[in-house]
Amino acid sequence: MSTPPSAQAQAGAPAPARRGMSGTAKNMVISMIVLIAGCLVLIALVPRVGSVQQPVANVAAIAREVGIDQKWDVAVADGLPKGWTATNVTLMTDDPPDTWQAGYTTPGTHYAAVVQTSSDDRSWVTRQTGAAKKVGTVSIGGATWTRYDRNDGEQRALVRSTPLGGLHTAVIGTAPWSQLTLFAKSLRPLSHSTLHPTS
Repeated sequence: MSTPPSAQAQAGAPAPARRGMSGTAKNMVISMIVLIAGCLVLIALVPRVGSVQQPVANVAAIAREVGIDQKWDVAVADGLPKGWTATNVTLMTDDPPDTWQAGYTTPGTHYAAVVQTSSDDRSWVTRQTGAAKKVGTVSIGGATWTRYDRNDGEQRALVRSTPLGGLHTAVIGTAPWSQLTLFAKSLRPLSHSTLHPTS
């Protein structure tokens, strides 16, 4: 019994290629790399809150502790109008020289902070102002302050020409000049402030 010609042709033909799961190890590795890269891009694009800042309950109490520890008369904002909220008050020691910082959000959701040190390190001002350029001076509370403004307009600073309470003092932030000036004018060494520590 002879085999039909069509059956002979089918017997000698190569098997059809499999679909779907056909691929080499190299192709699978490339696919995994593309998939991982896509996931990383998505992770980078999704906004995340790194930290939630809570209002500081008693700035004066923290200032007192820092003052005792450092033997400094640190400045606190005294008499700011409604809408200013202290969000971070600390002594920064990780990047010498030691620096007192008290940061606030403003009524316009900007940021302003006072930074102080007892060090005469000339680079301290450069670091605090973000290497901004001097753009003039202004008189605040009987003292001369130098204005610094960054080229990108994102941050500005006021640096006091004479120490406040024995400490070199700057006011930095994203707030407009009017708010930074108001903040600088409110600063008092704790020993001269009306704020009273309660803890």
